[in-house]
Amino acid sequence: MNRAGYILVETIVSMGLLSISMLMIQANIRQAVITRGQAQDYTTARILLDDIVGRQLIQTVLSSRSDKGQFPAPNERFSYSWKMTRVELPRPPLPPNLDVVFQEQLEDLFVDYLGKLQVTIEWTRAGRSFSVEGETLIGPSKYWNEKPRGPRI
Repeated sequence: MNRAGYILVETIVSMGLLSISMLMIQANIRQAVITRGQAQDYTTARILLDDIVGRQLIQTVLSSRSDKGQFPAPNERFSYSWKMTRVELPRPPLPPNLDVVFQEQLEDLFVDYLGKLQVTIEWTRAGRSFSVEGETLIGPSKYWNEKPRGPRI
């Protein structure tokens, strides 16, 4: 029985399998690093979004306005834009069998607006653009420094 060259063929096949395995392992490690970076970016974007919302919520006087800009270092890859608008609320009909005094109290307590804050955080990673958007309503406990526009319903 001639076994010349058998060890060479076995070695070549083993090295080929090992090479393919190493390429697959390297691709999986690369994908894990990319995914980790994206997760960190989304976490940072969420924290920055909450920061902008918090800065607007501490204001005592609101008005329709907007702003955009870039965050300072170490978050210079991230930019923001936000817009505050007034949302008019229609007055709901009250039940006809309510006591007149109670009905007047409810009508006095009714506030016909809310503030709506929309925030967008954008950034780039490895040449790709990403963004996160958030929106919240701000209760009528804030003073709105504008007259309502349009006819009232």
